Amino acid sequence: MDRIKLLPDNIANQIAAGEVVQRPASAVKELLENSLDAGATEIRLIVKEGGTQLIQITDNGLGMSPTDARMCWERHATSKITKTDDLFKLSSFGFRGEALASIAAIAHVEMKTKRSSDEIGTLIKIEGSKIIEQDQTACLDGTQFSIKNLFYNVPARRNFLKSIPVELRHIIDEFIRVAMPHHEVAFSMFHNDKEVFDLKPSSPSKRIAELLGKRNDADFLPVSESHDLLNVKGYVGKPEIAKKTRGEQFLFVNNRFIKDAYLHHAIVNSFDQLIAKDQFPSYVLFLELDPSRIDVNIHPTKTEIKFDDERAIYTLVKSAVKKALGQYVVIPELDFGDPNTFNPVAFLKHEDEPNSLGKPAVKVNQFDPFKSGSNMRGVQTSQWHKLFENNYLESRENTQPIQQLIPNNLKNAQITDAFQIAEGFIVANKDNKLIVVDQRAAHERILYEKHLNSIQRRSALTQQLLFPRTIELSGPDYAMAHEILEEMKELGFDVADFGTNCLIINGVPAETMKGTEKDLLEGLLEHYKNNASQYAHDKRKNLAVSLAQNEAIFRTRSMEKEELIDLLEQLFDCELPATRPNGNAVYIELNTNYLSERFK
Repeated sequence: MDRIKLLPDNIANQIAAGEVVQRPASAVKELLENSLDAGATEIRLIVKEGGTQLIQITDNGLGMSPTDARMCWERHATSKITKTDDLFKLSSFGFRGEALASIAAIAHVEMKTKRSSDEIGTLIKIEGSKIIEQDQTACLDGTQFSIKNLFYNVPARRNFLKSIPVELRHIIDEFIRVAMPHHEVAFSMFHNDKEVFDLKPSSPSKRIAELLGKRNDADFLPVSESHDLLNVKGYVGKPEIAKKTRGEQFLFVNNRFIKDAYLHHAIVNSFDQLIAKDQFPSYVLFLELDPSRIDVNIHPTKTEIKFDDERAIYTLVKSAVKKALGQYVVIPELDFGDPNTFNPVAFLKHEDEPNSLGKPAVKVNQFDPFKSGSNMRGVQTSQWHKLFENNYLESRENTQPIQQLIPNNLKNAQITDAFQIAEGFIVANKDNKLIVVDQRAAHERILYEKHLNSIQRRSALTQQLLFPRTIELSGPDYAMAHEILEEMKELGFDVADFGTNCLIINGVPAETMKGTEKDLLEGLLEHYKNNASQYAHDKRKNLAVSLAQNEAIFRTRSMEKEELIDLLEQLFDCELPATRPNGNAVYIELNTNYLSERFK
């Protein structure tokens, strides 16, 4: 008996839908791009309950004839290409002919479409790939898609959907990626009848500022570089607006959003020594090159592209960004009327004139052991922690309050000696065993158990700010923050909504250092986002891990012997001192038997 059978179209479409439509945001992306391919100048997106109940997109594009309105739902039906060579000179977003067929296979779909030359439009209704109605209808020029009950017939896929705020955040991501390069098109978006975006046709810089939640065009530096191979245009954020959170990095090739770690590396490297290592620069770059030099037919989502000369593209992108940053950073602000500021002939003098230049006075804010008036001398041993107040705490790497490392009641010391080696490793003697500890990992374990305990007991203390601070976030980060506002309160944060893409910080955990509230919240959101896949089903644990990662001391932190011992005592008071929250080791232990064996 023959075993191989041809799958029915509805099952084949559902399988294809698993790649093309992974969540409501995938359907939004495909439909928005179809509207742009149809030449629309006004596009409206309406979603309800994160797109799980309704996704509606209305445009004023070309519209379709009655025949095309029915044909577009068939698999591999497309108006974009007719032969293989067309794949290498694409000027449209869509070309596979899979999106509408995939959507129709897993949802209830209604489409109204009308060309400007037609007197009346066409209505199509589809459920599970089956056309249940086709009729004439009165409608405006263009096309309107209404998608209801997404994944109604694929319960397994529907169960994998996240919460409404999470799905909304992904929809906002896709909306921004489509709207950003098309500043000449009007876009609007509504969620549960509440306006999220209302974008009028504008300049590229204004469109970017609107979508990223910034109101000042001066935050961006223009990038413009032309070459026979590639044109690079766009904007990079000034170094001072770099954030600890990702989400403001956008790279477009021929107006198509792409993800490319290699080119991202080129851009970030251009900011070397201009921003901290734990910060991410903002950038929106548009690359224009001959379609024959790229291949977009890599993945159904079309966010991956292959270049025929990737190294040359890397070099040109890096050069363009460096040029923009160089014009902003390198040019000093000089007062040419002040002879002390600008005197190009100061080195010229007559023999009878004293040397006006003299020796340069160099002042360095650091400890001089040979200077009798040093601030580091005269401090009592019992007040050792004050040694760090004036000097070490001023550096960025040492912003953690030293009190976090000192328990109120020290137990009988089990650590008899400790010292630092290399960068960030502590060597100590514990119970006649030699241990080597990663100091950042140790502090992370201590803070994690402390924060998790505070969440479970709801005992975190909040320090109210005398002057509340506001923080602007990108649309996706703003939506993500709303997911965890209640859990953040359990950690000691008092944060509330303050309008579109804005939060107001009224209070922070009690031990937060003054002036670092904004950095603390941004860092928390960044780590939470990075840990989302690992702790997908435990928001509280993710928050505890994220805050511990954000607050843990740097490996470059220099500490005195007493401080090292205090840190280790706290570590060995933890429930699981041997591992970090992610399972990596905190320390290694070498006993005398092992050492004896090694030296035989």
